[in-house]
Amino acid sequence: MLPIGGNIFVVVNEWHEKVLIHIRNYEKNSADTYVSTKKGIALDLNQLQPLEIYVNEIKEAISQMIDDVTGGPEMTFHLGRGVFVSFNKTYPTVDVRQRWKIPETNQIVSTKKGISLTYAKWETLKGNFPDVRESVPAIENTTPCILSEDHQNQGGMLMCSHCNPFAEPL
Repeated sequence: MLPIGGNIFVVVNEWHEKVLIHIRNYEKNSADTYVSTKKGIALDLNQLQPLEIYVNEIKEAISQMIDDVTGGPEMTFHLGRGVFVSFNKTYPTVDVRQRWKIPETNQIVSTKKGISLTYAKWETLKGNFPDVRESVPAIENTTPCILSEDHQNQGGMLMCSHCNPFAEPL
């Protein structure tokens, strides 16, 4: 368990033979041990890598948003399979959250699955990336979906359910 701040931790575990990186709120039980809550998100290796790739862009966008007195729009980065990182001037947090598409309206909305991190906790999470990489050697052999060979053209990306989870069937 890597602490981020408060009761939020990063935990790496395996579930159904798949490595998952949890960014999750934990609570102490009666035995004084931490147990996970539903408040958080589990990322697979193909979602963690874009998060690492976007770190500098997210940092720059947050800085611009803080300095912008006009209260610019929400900034959003897609990690894959409907998971997005977003932030806006109204709420000074980095939100890592699952989204879904309402079938009747085709509107994409945030779900309860996810976690909001203060900027300080986001910085701590970024600082934990090397420890996460060390505990998951398989990450070195994983190619982010967005960098795979078949994604070097628009058609390949549009057909990918990881990169384009809300696509209409062609």
